[in-house]
Amino acid sequence: MINPSLVALASGKASTIDFFCEKTLHRKPFYIKALITENPRSGLVKISKKFNIPCHIVELKKNKDFSSWDKKICHLLLHYKPRLVLLAGFLKKIGPVVLNEFPNRIINSHPSLLPGFSGPGMYGSKVHQAVIREGASYTGVSIHVVNADYDEGPLLAQKKIPVKTGETALELEKRVKKQEKIFYFETVVKILSGEILLP
Repeated sequence: MINPSLVALASGKASTIDFFCEKTLHRKPFYIKALITENPRSGLVKISKKFNIPCHIVELKKNKDFSSWDKKICHLLLHYKPRLVLLAGFLKKIGPVVLNEFPNRIINSHPSLLPGFSGPGMYGSKVHQAVIREGASYTGVSIHVVNADYDEGPLLAQKKIPVKTGETALELEKRVKKQEKIFYFETVVKILSGEILLP
């Protein structure tokens, strides 16, 4: 039986994708076939060399417009034919061409209990700062299908994480990130096994 192939998109350090690649080195519920980023300084470049996975840098500013960039991303995805497309800290909006070609097959992890602390500009450390600022008792991780609106696609799974008394945003971020990687990985495995159904 051939293990399902996935393509991963990230913009920053891509520590979650690094974790996924490590986890699938010996036990292979899936494998990551290719990496795509719009940021030439993304951690995906190092991950590509570390795990010998093709990495494609598609900079928005080097395309004439968003539509052209969207089509290039879609062309790459169609080439690799992934079962799922994983977003992990990918900061650009997924365009309509990609969404039309891969309906309900693009998955994202968000570091809060959606719909809270979400939307344009709400990512990474900004989420945790907002959680602390508002004095929330709980935060968490949400895995959802990507659609045309930021963080508004159908929810697939959530994990609730209590906020500790006196915890700083940085401390919370580190703790959530550690749990997010594991939860995201476990959720992807459940999706591929049919335990969690896509819309």
